[in-house]
Amino acid sequence: MKMKRKGLEGAVTALILVIAAVIISIVLVGFVFGIIVAFGGTPQVQEVGAGTINPSNGVATFLLRSSGNVKIVAAQLVGTTYTNFTVTVNGVPNGQLTAGINTVTVQFSGAPLESGAPYVIELALSDGASVQVSVIAE
Repeated sequence: MKMKRKGLEGAVTALILVIAAVIISIVLVGFVFGIIVAFGGTPQVQEVGAGTINPSNGVATFLLRSSGNVKIVAAQLVGTTYTNFTVTVNGVPNGQLTAGINTVTVQFSGAPLESGAPYVIELALSDGASVQVSVIAE
């Protein structure tokens, strides 16, 4: 008597098809959500603690946490007309914020500041958002 193996072969084939479908689904979901994250949202940028600004040369240093890449396109010392600036991000002149914590230096030329006084810097970002940063003149 011969045993019929057709039932076993059909089960193996079905199992292989199910595994292939699961793998394809995982790859597709990963791809779709990767695209959505890449194109979908604007990075969130927040100040990390209070920064400092040197009252004699107008150089402010502070930390920003960003959820993605974005560039600082303008900076203003709030309550003043000082907008002349040079921005350095993580040691790179005119660099962009990247995901994580970034060290930012902004230089305002000719800004006479009172030592010990608090100041606010408003940053305009390339995605149209703005962020306010608190600094203390020291």
